[in-house]
Amino acid sequence: MFDYFKKKDDTLILYRPVEGKVIDISEAEDNMFADKMMGDGVAIEPESNDIFSPCDGKILLVPKTLHAVALLSSNGVEILIHIGIDTVELKGQGFTSHVSAGDMVKRGDKLISFDREYIMREGKPLTTPIVITNGDDKNIEIKKIFGDNTDIIMELKIKG
Repeated sequence: MFDYFKKKDDTLILYRPVEGKVIDISEAEDNMFADKMMGDGVAIEPESNDIFSPCDGKILLVPKTLHAVALLSSNGVEILIHIGIDTVELKGQGFTSHVSAGDMVKRGDKLISFDREYIMREGKPLTTPIVITNGDDKNIEIKKIFGDNTDIIMELKIKG
């Protein structure tokens, strides 16, 4: 009877934002991501040139260098998608943004396109971390789902 007033756990499913092999975040070639200083998550070795929204939400940030995008899900989870390692050094070259801060997006909307060949020619790894940046603040438990047989990369439980 009193369970009615008890807050239930909220769940968020994150879908693969780019085609490619999903790897553990600890395998990222940047200690900032591998050591989870930005938060926990996964990484993808991209096999295509477009980043799509992994869930419905609002765009929080697209830096001038266009190498990343941050979004906020409807249940308050902050997700950072960082395209490549050290790609901030490319100063936006090879990237095209299809969204701006404040835009509302649906899962599957195109966020950023990038030129894989250009980035590789510049010597930058394409490994793309997908990180939950407010996991500690929101008490989020991450269940990672790896493999090529699913488009789901993470299931998040927001405790409450």
